[in-house]
Amino acid sequence: MKFKKTMLLLMFSTILTGWLTVGTESVHAATSIVFREGDRLKLLLEDGNGANRVFKFNLENMIMPGTPIRLYSNLTEIPSSGFTVDYTNSTITIADSQPAPSVGSENHIVIPIGSIMEGSVKSIDESTVTPLAEEPKVTQPEVETKTKETTSVNKSEAASSVDEPKVAQPVVESKEDQAVDESPEIPLSIPSGEQFPGTFTINSSGTSFAVRLKMKNIQPTYTSYVMVKNSDAQLVKRIQFDPATTFKYSLSNLNLSTGGYYFYIKMIDQSGNSAASVPQFVPINNNKAGQVVVFIDGKLQQYEQPATSISGSMLVPFRAVFEALGAKVKWDGATKTVTATKGNTTIKLTVGSRDAYINGKLVRLNAAPRLINGKVMVPIRFVSEALGAKVKWNIAAQSVVIFLAPPQVLTTSESEQLMEENEDNYEPQTNLTILKKISTTLTKSTDIVFVIDVTSSMTGTLDYVRQKVKGFVDSVPSGSQFAVVAFRDINLKADKDLEFFEFTKDKNKLKGNLNMLRPLAGGDLKESGLEAIQLAISKFPKNSSSKTIIFITDAPVHDKSTTPDKARFSVDEINKQLQKNDVVFNAIVPANGPANKQMKKLVDSNKGTLYDIRDAKLNLAK
Repeated sequence: MKFKKTMLLLMFSTILTGWLTVGTESVHAATSIVFREGDRLKLLLEDGNGANRVFKFNLENMIMPGTPIRLYSNLTEIPSSGFTVDYTNSTITIADSQPAPSVGSENHIVIPIGSIMEGSVKSIDESTVTPLAEEPKVTQPEVETKTKETTSVNKSEAASSVDEPKVAQPVVESKEDQAVDESPEIPLSIPSGEQFPGTFTINSSGTSFAVRLKMKNIQPTYTSYVMVKNSDAQLVKRIQFDPATTFKYSLSNLNLSTGGYYFYIKMIDQSGNSAASVPQFVPINNNKAGQVVVFIDGKLQQYEQPATSISGSMLVPFRAVFEALGAKVKWDGATKTVTATKGNTTIKLTVGSRDAYINGKLVRLNAAPRLINGKVMVPIRFVSEALGAKVKWNIAAQSVVIFLAPPQVLTTSESEQLMEENEDNYEPQTNLTILKKISTTLTKSTDIVFVIDVTSSMTGTLDYVRQKVKGFVDSVPSGSQFAVVAFRDINLKADKDLEFFEFTKDKNKLKGNLNMLRPLAGGDLKESGLEAIQLAISKFPKNSSSKTIIFITDAPVHDKSTTPDKARFSVDEINKQLQKNDVVFNAIVPANGPANKQMKKLVDSNKGTLYDIRDAKLNLAK
């Protein structure tokens, strides 16, 4: 980790000097390396050493007192209750209730740029702040750079690939449309962890859960999910819901196998700002009625002899439970005594006796250990609590839940790549998925381009496309081939250019291309969808006899006729290009609103169909 910081210092000459120029002042930044992330600053702190709890961020007299500061260690956010900030001395102190950052851990804070102290500091000289994850730029001609699978397209390329109409036909937008275009997104700024403004509850029968958000002014660009991770911390479900209402959702609809799962609420805006609630452990038991299961630190335990209830105590095989709890165990066959040791704790139990001993102190058991089918069974609550674990009985799931320490589950975007699952599972509430409906309209081999909005709010829809695309490929006429154009808002400095993935007939390669897409960024509500459509048109093979575009977005597009500073094309211009090139245009967009109005014209004029994007999300709570 120290080496990584050294390399960063070498890469960025402005940081090499150890000074961050702000307005007319210079602030020493020997400890804190500073990055720009949109409207936020990210400051790297010293690496953890396993003991240090006080970190200096060296921006003296710059941050206004009371500024919300978010602290991360190894990409895991530390709750605001877990540290204090001394704005005068520019230090952060981690509370004793939190573990000290481990040896070599990467630690950083994130603050909004708007929190920079007024008066003493007028503005940030952006030339001295390093954009996150970008190499120093070298001036050179803009060219299209192709690799075997993906092509990055510069901003001027899209405008020249297809003949542009000389006369632009103006599109008259409603006042509502224009207002949406000019309104920048209000960044999401709510706390994660225990202070997250939302609740997740399981009903008493364990059959459904309810989610309620307690916040005002929820922006239309915010997207809300219930995230579900398995005991290996892999994301298995992402359930999108309407944040404006309380809703219930049946656990059976998720078709989860028996095991331990972590549920949490996640909100994200188009720019990638996010917040998450504390993950809650939920045991799922699909076994026949009355068959009890045991979870230790979230993991389902497998016993040769099933757990058995005796006199109100749950008994399990002694060796398996002690070893899972980290204890060393011995069996004395002559006296039929079990001895388990962990640290400074020693436990002794004897088959047939209710007398147990913890470090020599007598404890009376409700049920004595006993032999069942040749297995020595011991009371699980007693042995777990004697070794310092927390034990809960979940009556709805007929489960014993044991944790030696509070679970640590990452809620960062990097940890939320959805696992592969059977494409037949979790169909939207229609007889056929949207993609399969589109496939039924194709009568011969076709060149198909997916044009996909990959801003942060599109995460759920991108999940859907990834999960369903193989079935779609299998259902279209043989000989068809597929390409992908990904877009965000190329007018924003922080965004990448349009991305193009070459045509392929291989469904696995197509799936791999889709898996490479990462929803992030955004900004204002509208996106650069027309530029992406134009790029798709330009990429069809010249000898193609059948062309189809599947356009997917949850937002309206920038239109040159109303916002010439933000777009290179108008809807009318793109409509003429589609007609000129005989392209069938299908759109998956919201059922109403500005995006629907814009795309309806393209769909109606180009032999396509308009689909509701709500039917293109996995596990959508309606």
